[in-house]
Amino acid sequence: MKAADIKQGGLYRAKVNGRLATVRVDRIDVYQSSHGTGKKRLVYHVTNTTTRRTTVFRSAVKFKGFAPIVDPADCAPPATHPPETEQEE
Repeated sequence: MKAADIKQGGLYRAKVNGRLATVRVDRIDVYQSSHGTGKKRLVYHVTNTTTRRTTVFRSAVKFKGFAPIVDPADCAPPATHPPETEQEE
């Protein structure tokens, strides 16, 4: 993804430890390059929503796309078994 597409607080699919995971962008920092070129760098502080671990992305390339938004109303309810009834003999 491009850096302009990534917003603070957004949910994205990203490559974390070789796997795709859903991450939330907690903070975006802008750093001045230390090489004297005047180039600015963006650093993304993210939280993996599955494991709740935080990590830092130094490039927007890690982000693979927007995370699908799942509406709980669209999800099927869990399968339930009918209550057992006692049969009278």
